Amino acid sequence: MDSTLAASSTASLTHAPSAPAETGFVAPLHLLHRPATPEGFLLDATAPAEQHFALSAELPRGHATFNDGPGVFHDLLFVAECLRQATHFVAHQYFRVPAERPAVFVSSGLDVLDPAPWRDTGGPAHVSLDITLTPLDVVHGIPRGLDCRGEVAIDGVGCGSARARLLFLMPKVYETHRALGRRESLYSTAPGRAADAREPESAAVRPERVGRGRPDNVVVGPPAGAVDGEFVLPVVPAAEHEVFRARPGDHVPGPVFLEASRQASLIAAAELHGFEAAHAVLTRWRVSFRGFGDADLPLTCTVAADDPVRDGAGRPTVRTRLAFSQGSRVLCTASATLLQDC
Repeated sequence: MDSTLAASSTASLTHAPSAPAETGFVAPLHLLHRPATPEGFLLDATAPAEQHFALSAELPRGHATFNDGPGVFHDLLFVAECLRQATHFVAHQYFRVPAERPAVFVSSGLDVLDPAPWRDTGGPAHVSLDITLTPLDVVHGIPRGLDCRGEVAIDGVGCGSARARLLFLMPKVYETHRALGRRESLYSTAPGRAADAREPESAAVRPERVGRGRPDNVVVGPPAGAVDGEFVLPVVPAAEHEVFRARPGDHVPGPVFLEASRQASLIAAAELHGFEAAHAVLTRWRVSFRGFGDADLPLTCTVAADDPVRDGAGRPTVRTRLAFSQGSRVLCTASATLLQDC
């Protein structure tokens, strides 16, 4: 489960000029509550029932991570981070979930419904999300979880969707889950190797191979080999990275799993089916979390790619299946779909 808390201190959510820092953003995020009742407008309060919000932001230009790569498509990771930040902020600010209860993602999904608006034209672009949050298991007016749905538009054109389910754990429950998972991983994992220890430079994955331009944005190492079309890659996020931060003693943050899914899928699709990373876009991602990952333990990603098929426009697409593990313990399973658009 991903327990990364959100909203950046450099982001300015409406009603929240300062929020807990987790990732680096270069533009303010504007969040608007759209309550369904007159009382909600008057009191600026949220009842423990389904609520609607609108988020808007300029897609970043010149960001070290969100604009790093061939510049063909806008980065889906930025939109995922916007939704994650807004959801955490709403949970604590509007639904009154106590700040000491860690929020964990149980499942998440992203879809690019129309690739055309995602193409980077080199000029300013605006993204908006219509967000619906439904509280789950409400006790004394406070939800123990949230079901999240978001519709994405770029420059006014609907082009994507997102879904997630969160739980808010009591601190002792969270600590117990992390401790039990760590002990299980240690049965088959040597703890001496830090998760941010990179492979030797000569063996590192070239950034262009995974659709990046900077080496520090590469979060996977070279595959150990392929058996029946299945690759096993180390996941190696940098400890001090502004988005993929994975410090020893902490959990592995959610953005790492999304980016590692994309990069591992690109490597498998290129090796098996000749996909070109510069013109491949992630159009569908589904993940289900089973436990927490420790940043100071080795993390691996196993990826297998299906045979390519053609979409309605005749473009190749390939679906991959992924599993992230520490030792013999599976942290999460995911599936991803890549579109070759060239």
